[in-house]
Amino acid sequence: MSRKMILFILLLLVLCLAIPPASCADRSRYLDVALSFLEEGNPFLLRYNEQTGAGIQARFELGCPYFWGGRQLSAILRPASPGSSSDYYKTDRKYLCGFDCVGFTRYINLKTGYAEHPPVSGMLNRSLYTECIIRGAAKAHGDELASLLRIGDILAIQHPSGGFHSAMYCGTLSYYGYTETTLPEELIPYINYPLLIHCTGSSDYHLRYKAWLEARGMDDIEPPYGGAIVTILDVPPEAATASTPEAIGLSAPCFDLEGYHLQITDLAQEKQYRWIRWRGKPEE
Repeated sequence: MSRKMILFILLLLVLCLAIPPASCADRSRYLDVALSFLEEGNPFLLRYNEQTGAGIQARFELGCPYFWGGRQLSAILRPASPGSSSDYYKTDRKYLCGFDCVGFTRYINLKTGYAEHPPVSGMLNRSLYTECIIRGAAKAHGDELASLLRIGDILAIQHPSGGFHSAMYCGTLSYYGYTETTLPEELIPYINYPLLIHCTGSSDYHLRYKAWLEARGMDDIEPPYGGAIVTILDVPPEAATASTPEAIGLSAPCFDLEGYHLQITDLAQEKQYRWIRWRGKPEE
C-alpha cells in the first residue's frame, strides 16, 4: 500500500471520528423555538446545545410562566388579569403574564412557518384535519409511539372535566444524548419513550417565581400556576421515584434527572386525545 493511500485512509478515519454518531441529535427548528422557553440551566436545553451546537439561549432566566389565556410574547412577565376565571386564575387578581398551552404551541407553529393552529377542540374534531392524523399513533405507546412521531407533532387532549390541553413532541431521552450509563437506573427502561414540551401546571415554577416576586417587593402579584416544562409520556405513575414540591394543590409524580423534576404525563384518564401533524410539514 502506497504512502499516499495510507495517509488517505488515516484522513478518512479522522473525519469519521469527527462526525457525531447517529444517536446524536440533529438540530430542529421546532426545538430552537420551544426549548428557548425553558429556564436557564435546564438539562434538555443544555444537552440540545451540546448535541447540536445550536447555542440556543433561555429567553427568560426562570423560564416562561403559564398564564390563563396568555397568547402574546411581548406580554410575558408583565402583570395582568385573566380574561376569565378558572380554578386558579381570578379576574380580580393580577398574575405574571406568560403563555397558556395553546399560546405556546401556536407560537411554535408560527415561528416555524405555519399559521396559527385552531383551538384544541377543533383539532380533536374527527371531521377536520383528517390528513394530519398520524396513523397508528392513537394505539401506540412508549418507544413504539416515539418511532411514529416527528419533532413538532402536537398532542391535543380533552380532559374529563371538559377542559383542553396541547403539547408538542420533543424527542426522547436518547435524542438528548442520554445513555444507559448516564441515566438514573429507574429511567433506563424509558430511554426511548416520548417527551413532551408544554406550558402546564408546575409547582416548581410557582415556587421559584414566588421567590422572584418577593425579592422585587411585588407582593400584590400572584406567582404563576406553572410554565414551560418537559415531561415524559406513557410511564406508569407508580414508577416515579419522587414528587414535585407541594404548592397550590400541585404535586406531580416525577423522576430526578440531573436535578430536574421530569414529570410524568399520564393519558390514561383523559377523555380523548389525538396526535396532529400539519399538512406539508417539512422533514427535519
